[in-house]
Amino acid sequence: MPAPSNPESRALAKLAWEAAWERLGNALQPPAGYPPATPEQLAECFEVAQARLDEVRAAYGVPQDH
Repeated sequence: MPAPSNPESRALAKLAWEAAWERLGNALQPPAGYPPATPEQLAECFEVAQARLDEVRAAYGVPQDH
């Protein structure tokens, strides 16, 4: 397991996760006036969100169970 990163890289990982989470939320429940997400777009949003969450986990030195 890699050592926890520095505060700046942890902050960047958190910001990337927050952006991915917001994108996923908008795909799952589009704002008024936006079209619903396609299955491909939903799959991409889930993949990106998972990747960003994995980066946050790694930045804080938390092992993955899978």
